[in-house]
Amino acid sequence: MQVDVHHHAIFPKYRDRLAELGIGAQPGIGLPAWSAPDSLALMDRVGIDLAILSAGSPGFFFGDAGLAVELCRQTNDDLVATVAAHPDRFRAFVAMPLPSAEDALAELDRVGAHEAFAGVGLLTNYAGRYLGDPEFDPVLAELDRRGSVVHVHPTLPVHYPAAEIDLRPSLIEYVFDSTRALVNLMLHGVPDRFPRIRWIFSHCGGTAPFLAGRLAIAEPLPELAQVDGVYRTMRSFYYDFALATTPYALGSVALLTGPERVLVGSDFPFVDADTVQACFDEAAGVLGPESMRMVAVDNPARLFKEVI
Repeated sequence: MQVDVHHHAIFPKYRDRLAELGIGAQPGIGLPAWSAPDSLALMDRVGIDLAILSAGSPGFFFGDAGLAVELCRQTNDDLVATVAAHPDRFRAFVAMPLPSAEDALAELDRVGAHEAFAGVGLLTNYAGRYLGDPEFDPVLAELDRRGSVVHVHPTLPVHYPAAEIDLRPSLIEYVFDSTRALVNLMLHGVPDRFPRIRWIFSHCGGTAPFLAGRLAIAEPLPELAQVDGVYRTMRSFYYDFALATTPYALGSVALLTGPERVLVGSDFPFVDADTVQACFDEAAGVLGPESMRMVAVDNPARLFKEVI
């Protein structure tokens, strides 16, 4: 079974609520159209048997914790209904109403054990607090207790040079934010304090593979005291290859971790079907047929063996 771990669902009530607030996918960019049949058509075209659905950016928190709870509850209920309608083709990641740890734990208790869910979806930062922030420790402790798979999706940093760089922020800011979250987890010793969490980072981990050697050289520095080996820790994570299938991106993470830590990601519908097809073809060329099968079939079977 070939599995896509980075595949988005954008439900009407979520879209409409964000439209009321004047919020798009990112500044100046609207949310793309989506339906379950559209996803199934894409999956059939590129040979994906099962997609794990998630909400992704811009997420649910826009300064109002109550609204975040409302949006997450509605999204999770919609995800359950979508999986129920297509149980052989979809699973989902639980949407979490952070930055409130209390609200996130309540939502995890409400739906986390449902058979529709293969894990939890988190964003790189919530109102400027990055994963690894001690405020999130109660949530991480519960995810560790459950042995959860956690898919980390980038979002906008609170501050980015919108006036200086005339480029939609998803192109560069998202990969930088993935790097910030991954590094902050290491700086707070999260992988070793919560070793049963299985982490997946989007887009081949952003710029983190490039920075691995730079961080490893700096390991004796006091601010890295919580990191028990930069290379060891980064090799313990999983990475999806959504929009990162060039030899320079996918090749980099595959050299760092080996193909056994790489997973398929389409980023549909934020990435259109033709581009997904081109990326999958490129990935197959970079990895070769044996490693591509490992990435698409063997790795997710091992990672999600309890739920798929």
